[in-house]
Amino acid sequence: MSGVRWDHQTVQALSHKIFVLFLFLIAGTAVLSLSVRGCDYYRTPIDQRAFREDYSVMRPSGPYSLGLGIIGSLMIIVGVATYSTRKRVRRLWNLGRLSYWLEFHIFLCLVGPILVVYHTTFKAGGIASISLWTMLSVVSSGVIGRYLYNQIPRNLKGTELTTDDISRELDALGAKLRAHPLGATLVETIDEGFAKIQKPRTFSETISTLFELQRIKSQTKARIHAILERSHSSGDLAKQLFDMASERASLSQKSLVLVQVERGFYYWHAIHFPFSIIMLLTLTAHVIVAVLLGYTWIF
Repeated sequence: MSGVRWDHQTVQALSHKIFVLFLFLIAGTAVLSLSVRGCDYYRTPIDQRAFREDYSVMRPSGPYSLGLGIIGSLMIIVGVATYSTRKRVRRLWNLGRLSYWLEFHIFLCLVGPILVVYHTTFKAGGIASISLWTMLSVVSSGVIGRYLYNQIPRNLKGTELTTDDISRELDALGAKLRAHPLGATLVETIDEGFAKIQKPRTFSETISTLFELQRIKSQTKARIHAILERSHSSGDLAKQLFDMASERASLSQKSLVLVQVERGFYYWHAIHFPFSIIMLLTLTAHVIVAVLLGYTWIF
């Protein structure tokens, strides 16, 4: 039967894309629903909200907003706990790829804070204010960390590749490509694109280099696509060659900034982790104070 060969790797990749899309749809639906549900209340000036009929429900201590805060806080706690446990407990290392756990962690720790922000009705003071701003700092740094994480090449289990690992992988991909008549041309196209970029010596140089490498990678993939189109190769073969060439281009891109990105990721983690601890501590303090004041939601 013609068409895509549904091997294990293809099914796994497709399942992962569906999983990410599902998480994206949940996040988008949640934000849209919350925005529509409380639009009128959130647009009302703070000093006039007490005169609204829905004030007792929508205020931060009301059943609706308080529920958002509880659910959002639980999502954050679960997101931090599950990813940290999966990463540090050796017995769980074979339980799914670490990158998938990271994506689930990011989902929970993005949607959770959004729910918490709606819980505050866009105002906060005291311990709640400290917890809120610490949480937003952690979320912001998490976005940066995710970008740096993507720049570090990894194997299927999520383990970082060393410089020697990358060299062996580049040689293996080059050999596979050269086994086809068009392969040598594709390898030359890839190498030509990245040959003019020098490895950055400092992290500040790395930032500008990353943008330049992304531009070169996009141009290289476009040239590869054009070469394959002109060759009139069959659909399956063209896809196979394009995937291998794209993977080689990505590895070439990441190998040039590997040392500096790993260093930046190390320093990022040294900041992100303590901020996460502070966030959890202030969140716990806020919850304890709220319970002592009698705000126990529906219980």
